[in-house]
Amino acid sequence: MVRRGVPADGYSDAVLPYPSYLRVYEPLSAVSQAAREGLRGAERGQLDSVGTLIAEQQTVLRRTVTSTAVSVDADQPTGAYVLRREGRLHVCPVDMPLRSWLSLTSLVDNSSDPSLTMLVPAGSLAVADEAFLRWRRDHPQAVAHIQQVTWGVPRTWFVLVADDERELYDAGGFTGLRYRTRMLDARRRMSSAHRVVREVVDDADLIDEMTRLAAWLEAFDDASWVELDYAGIARLPALALALADDHSARDISRGLAGAPGRRLRGRRDGVPLVRAPVALR
Repeated sequence: MVRRGVPADGYSDAVLPYPSYLRVYEPLSAVSQAAREGLRGAERGQLDSVGTLIAEQQTVLRRTVTSTAVSVDADQPTGAYVLRREGRLHVCPVDMPLRSWLSLTSLVDNSSDPSLTMLVPAGSLAVADEAFLRWRRDHPQAVAHIQQVTWGVPRTWFVLVADDERELYDAGGFTGLRYRTRMLDARRRMSSAHRVVREVVDDADLIDEMTRLAAWLEAFDDASWVELDYAGIARLPALALALADDHSARDISRGLAGAPGRRLRGRRDGVPLVRAPVALR
């Protein structure tokens, strides 16, 4: 059935069809003062998560197509996602400036000099590098509240959540899928899975990925919430047709439960878009 106002292919004109997100929502009292300045309306719960995602993605697209210069104000408020749980407001700052810095750092680390200068002028890189180092010296503990991956969902993310925390939701023109869990539960599951994987999986990259994810979670307040959001991935035809039957967290939990005593070959790719198989098989 085609929903009114939605194109026949099921795609909304707003949310991009390829990124998925892992977000941390901290109590409002735990976020920085600079982040709070971008949260007008948050205390009244008036910020819309889908609207925030659309605004975030449109900002990225606009910067991508209009300029090759690197210009990021790391202290500029950029909005937030809002979650209310048990009568308490939690916020996930978009952290777009910091995420932009970190993405640029990753690009520099993984690109050859000739290919990089085709994307970003050398002069802009030098200015950005100096500015980021200066900002980092002043904010040594700053950590982005959002991780983003394109064209899939990392299997390590599903370790953090449980099947009964899964929910379908209206993502603004299409059906989305997300999991929400308490931070302490996410850390406990990661710790348990990490022990199992170290014992049975011969994959140093997978173990390193889990180690870095566990360290990232430790940077946030214990009372935080973690959200795994398929976001635009849920729009891709291969997954959208089977979204109601997608139980990737359950499949991965079962795979880990059956792993002790066996030596497995790890896999680092994202979850296939038609029914996630048991992880680490």
